[in-house]
Amino acid sequence: MAGETSYRWAIRSAGSILAILAVINFLNYVDRMIIGGVGPALQEALHLSSGKLGALQAAFMVVHSVSSAPLGYVADRYRRRILIAVGVGLWSLATAAAGVAQTYAQLFAARAAVGIGEATYAPAASALISERFSPQQRARAMGVFQLGMVMGSGTGYGAGGLIGAEWGWRAAFLVVGLPGLLLVALVLLIHEGPRAQTVPASDALRAGPRAPWSVVRAVWIVATGVLITFFIGAVGIWGIPYILRAHYHGDPHLVPRVLLEFGLFTFLATVLGTLAGAFIADRLERARPGAGRLLTIAFSVFAAVPLSVVGILVHVKGVQIAAITGGVFFMAWYLGPILAALHDAVPPRVRGTATGVYFFAVHALGDGISPWVVGRIDDATGSLRPGLLLAVALAAVGGICALAAAGARRTPELKVSPGGE
Repeated sequence: MAGETSYRWAIRSAGSILAILAVINFLNYVDRMIIGGVGPALQEALHLSSGKLGALQAAFMVVHSVSSAPLGYVADRYRRRILIAVGVGLWSLATAAAGVAQTYAQLFAARAAVGIGEATYAPAASALISERFSPQQRARAMGVFQLGMVMGSGTGYGAGGLIGAEWGWRAAFLVVGLPGLLLVALVLLIHEGPRAQTVPASDALRAGPRAPWSVVRAVWIVATGVLITFFIGAVGIWGIPYILRAHYHGDPHLVPRVLLEFGLFTFLATVLGTLAGAFIADRLERARPGAGRLLTIAFSVFAAVPLSVVGILVHVKGVQIAAITGGVFFMAWYLGPILAALHDAVPPRVRGTATGVYFFAVHALGDGISPWVVGRIDDATGSLRPGLLLAVALAAVGGICALAAAGARRTPELKVSPGGE
């Protein structure tokens, strides 16, 4: 990476940089998840089948996943702040463009373009955070970063549902898309500094390739993310329609009521779960080096699965709210530790690339296809329940993968003199 010139108004504090990236991640997920809130209004206005609605989210996810690996590679070689600024500007414009689309094809293309912008951002931002925080703080830093995702997802649902019900789906896309353009200039003020080089101690003593167990460990971590993200994507798009059908005869005009009765509790549960998982993972990592973060993920998944099953099967509203809230709380634990664990397993020089590969896998095989899969099952059976239960079962397998990753050996990190990059 070329040297970076110092400038007067540069933002250098690790905490300030993390705060900016978390706010951007908030807008990232507002724009990404608004489709869940406006989904019922879109289906009514454009007469879309469940499969076509799911395909709109799949368009975003597939493009995002295909773009993530090459853009992660770029993030390891060029200034990350420039890539982040380009990504924010692109996805914000694409989200707003969906609000003026005249056909389904144009709407589909706009959602796909959002995927390119967000794929530019995520690997560069997460790699930059790992550079600025020590391994002992990594899950907490990632937890704060992912908190932007959590709050953005909830806001995306809420804004999409409320604005869509009041002023229509077009207004919803315009309102949430344009604010991201204001952050482009702020991102350009970030001072990256020299990139540290941290390698496993065993690699510092020999010039050979990383131990095979490191590769195995990374593969298990990616598999964990894929399976949990499949569940997250399915619930993210079909959660509101499922509740509408279960209690309100599918009336899209009652989305605000669903958001009030269910959305508020699940939003708070996700925020608290993200923070709890990040802090517990770092503490357990100190006690069980190389395994603590992954054991945290496994425990949280195994706690979330039975609660999620109850939330899907039971139609007593009070019990359903409690079960869904508990399931969301525990499932959110994985958000901070998963990227921290992945960055533990790979050298710093390829963290952007590894993150890009991770996002490629989780979106191509996880939430990129799960809305479509559940939508197709709904089209075939007339019920969202079988598809959502399939998503829960796959999340449980993800917990098993986290245990497998925790069993892979890990060598301690060792600081070496900077250079090269």
